[in-house]
Amino acid sequence: MKIATLPAGLALRILTAFGFGFFLSMFCRSSGNLLKGPVQADLGLSEATMGLTFGTAFFIAFGLAQLPIGVLLDRYDPRRVCAFMLLVAAAGTLVFAFSHTSGHMAVGRVLMGMGFAACMMSALKTYSLWFPVNKLPTINGIQFSVGILGAISATKPTQWLLEVTDWRGINLTMAALTMLAAVLLLTIAPKHLSKASGESLLSQIKGIGKVYGDGYFWRTTPWAFISIGISQGIGTLYVISWLKGAGGLSLSGATDILFLIAFVSIFNYLLVGFLMEWLGKRGFGPMTVPYTGIFLSMVVLGLIVAFPGMTLLWVFWALSIGWSSLTLASLARAFPVHLAGRVYTGFNQMSFLMTSIVQWVVGSLLDFYPRVGVDAAPDSYRLAFAAVLGIQVLGGLWTAAARFLRIGEQSMIEREATMTKQDGNV
Repeated sequence: MKIATLPAGLALRILTAFGFGFFLSMFCRSSGNLLKGPVQADLGLSEATMGLTFGTAFFIAFGLAQLPIGVLLDRYDPRRVCAFMLLVAAAGTLVFAFSHTSGHMAVGRVLMGMGFAACMMSALKTYSLWFPVNKLPTINGIQFSVGILGAISATKPTQWLLEVTDWRGINLTMAALTMLAAVLLLTIAPKHLSKASGESLLSQIKGIGKVYGDGYFWRTTPWAFISIGISQGIGTLYVISWLKGAGGLSLSGATDILFLIAFVSIFNYLLVGFLMEWLGKRGFGPMTVPYTGIFLSMVVLGLIVAFPGMTLLWVFWALSIGWSSLTLASLARAFPVHLAGRVYTGFNQMSFLMTSIVQWVVGSLLDFYPRVGVDAAPDSYRLAFAAVLGIQVLGGLWTAAARFLRIGEQSMIEREATMTKQDGNV
């Protein structure tokens, strides 16, 4: 039996080892929805401070770590790079578990962000080595679905855990599991027999400039990384707060919606990967599915702002905006494999920096109106999310302008192929 041309046993070892780390990374990102309240109550922090220390500190560290990790992934064994970074994440989780001030919490979240930053990118780099490029949408869809299981564990299961322990106990458990993930990477994940990069470190760093200086990158990615930043910025910290504040649900009801979002997202990522492959065989462009999902998510977010009581709209928002993640599979077709790590992490850096901006904007605007008890005012949520939607509209306008101005019409691979053909005709 084979999975995407690899023997099933080998493919499962790869997917399991890298999937478990990504599962924990997604739990760490998503658990803020339920842990935010207990942490805020325990430490007595404002919305703006929570946004900065709990959310922004994590995502800025996550984003800034992307490019160094990209260089390491293109130079060294992705298993070892990811295992080391997971140990950094485990250390951060321990610091966070014993925090008593916002400063201590920020240090812990920075280390967690740096450490978990390698999980998805090391997996995608490894998959680009082992699996054929036409199978990457499906394989990446499987990876994202495993991550969604981590997001699911941050909903009802976390609510149940909070009935028997506190946020500190949950983070201590996370630290132990993160160390286990590092061990699994070094023991069950196979090493690819590809040759080590012959590039010097300086040349590899210059490769980052090639990615960020590429017109095709800036033609295709801004709308996508803005949307991913919005998805993570809102989805990991403010959905529960919106459902309780603007939506009028109880904590249990809000958690049920969050669980439903995560559950249906598993099948969403699996099916949309197959859809992207199917459309690609019929001549559709690689960004057809991501752009369609992004546009639909904007329509749904507008409806959420206009009709906050229609809480099930959040499910459709999560499904549609999730398609933006498939931009990574389209980038795999556009750049040479030796740049894969830097391409993925370059895109990821922009996504997570956007996430930190979104959480800072939302946290600041939630303090704009007087609080209602311990919660932000419902109108402040509508103002904050409308501002976020405005940012996403700007991303769409840039994409349209880039096409009109014919920026980056050819990918790097297409340009290299054209030059090779011209040289052969000389």
